[in-house]
Amino acid sequence: MTHKILAIHDLSGYGNTSLMAIIPLMYHFGIEVCALPSMLLSANTCFDGYQTLDTSSFMRQSLEHFKQLNMRFSAIYSGFLGNPEQVQTVLEAIDGFSDTPLVMIDPVMADDGLLYSCYPNSMISAMRELVKKADIITPNFTEACFLADLPAPDNPDGGFSDELCRRLLALGPKELIITSYPGKENLKSILYLSQTMPEPVHFPYTHIPCFYTGAGDILSTLILIYTLKGHERMNAIPKAAEFIQMAISHALACNRDGSAGVLLQELIHDLQI
Repeated sequence: MTHKILAIHDLSGYGNTSLMAIIPLMYHFGIEVCALPSMLLSANTCFDGYQTLDTSSFMRQSLEHFKQLNMRFSAIYSGFLGNPEQVQTVLEAIDGFSDTPLVMIDPVMADDGLLYSCYPNSMISAMRELVKKADIITPNFTEACFLADLPAPDNPDGGFSDELCRRLLALGPKELIITSYPGKENLKSILYLSQTMPEPVHFPYTHIPCFYTGAGDILSTLILIYTLKGHERMNAIPKAAEFIQMAISHALACNRDGSAGVLLQELIHDLQI
């Protein structure tokens, strides 16, 4: 089966993040990408002095053109948005291509306990509306807590993960994958739960104390790719996480600047289904 996805993410001229990572990963696995840039940047936001171009009007015009072309998608996949108002555009895309079987929302808006500085607080409520339409959401721990309206503890207990997941699923998504869930000492985990499961499953991993932007984009993208290729989520999640661990270790060994992301171009050919 030939797959084509609608990818609604920002496009940075430099840095292995968002569309700059998503497109090569998708093409490596034979999946066609119809890209809808939510913002154009000279380089990703980790670099001082980055330049931006708002694409809000262009997004709406592009969606109309895609409809005229009778586009059909295997999945709609959204991530970083230029502003809260663009959430409505993504909702219109989901409704406009209502025969799309899979919607993945990566509610990119926060990390390390803080909302990204480029966003007003209204981004949180806007994202809550968007995840209602999702089959799968992939927030990090901070984003999950914002969506669930829960303060983020440093050392959450088992009861907290249950409450967090319950609140997120109550928003409407069918499945949730929470990344960077805190654990003891240097352990973290990826948390998975669906509407049909009795309790969340933790996929633990050893946290590497460093920062490489775009790692979350790559993780979510790989999970989507493996899903489209027929892998069950219980297999896709650890498989994607293993690649991220390897990519970060490789970047550290090469003294790669974390602001530019991992060295995806050196590793992508080793990726297999």
